[in-house]
Amino acid sequence: MNKSMTQMVQTNPSTGVANLAGKGKLRRAACTTRQLAERGMATAEYAVGILGAVALALVLIKIFNSGNFLDVATNLVGGIFDKVMGWLPK
Repeated sequence: MNKSMTQMVQTNPSTGVANLAGKGKLRRAACTTRQLAERGMATAEYAVGILGAVALALVLIKIFNSGNFLDVATNLVGGIFDKVMGWLPK
């Protein structure tokens, strides 16, 4: 970096982030680079979210398709109704 470019870049001591002082090609290049980096992170985050949703859907499909699930769900709901009915005054 030459002396004129060094003077254009200023570092904020509280955040440690370099800010560009002045206008020109260097500032546009830095903004373009930052936008490209952020765009890639959003794509990666969406990909991880989609993979998580697909994995959860596969687990739920496997659970719901098991023959045991309907019996367990019926017993659970029936047990809840029995407890609630037992709490009510007669």
